[in-house]
Amino acid sequence: MRITLTTLAVLATCVVTLPAQDHRAAMGVWVLNLQQSRFDPGPLPKHQTSTFTQMPDGSVKIENDVIDVQGRTSHREMVSKFDGRPEARAGSAQPTTRAYRWLDDRTFEFEEMIDGQHSVTGRTTVSKDGRVRTLKVDGTRNGKPVHNIEVYELERGASTR
Repeated sequence: MRITLTTLAVLATCVVTLPAQDHRAAMGVWVLNLQQSRFDPGPLPKHQTSTFTQMPDGSVKIENDVIDVQGRTSHREMVSKFDGRPEARAGSAQPTTRAYRWLDDRTFEFEEMIDGQHSVTGRTTVSKDGRVRTLKVDGTRNGKPVHNIEVYELERGASTR
């Protein structure tokens, strides 16, 4: 009897914690806060958004839209199961993959490969209130060191809940 009650208590705890780990905090349209962000090397874009959409199968569609300082637009997108496996990133200038994985319900990271070579690693954390997402990117792109701190705000009117 004692084993049965313990087993039920453990199962009940698991059932209660599963919905909290559905990663909803990362979902939504995120707008880059240019005043709080740093791109090293620069320059900062004029405007940048990242959109994370949970798909019915549990994977996540990730879209990035950028207007650079010259006014040129770009769109990159991919779908990832956040299981650490590399997936192609469409819209990049060079063949690029990213391998995303969840660390907890508010934190995830990725490893980027360009032409099959390690490029950068990024780690994102969503604030407890779900309104700010901070991405730190470190590594090398095109032979130059990259050290970005990108601060995104959830688009006004959007909700992750």
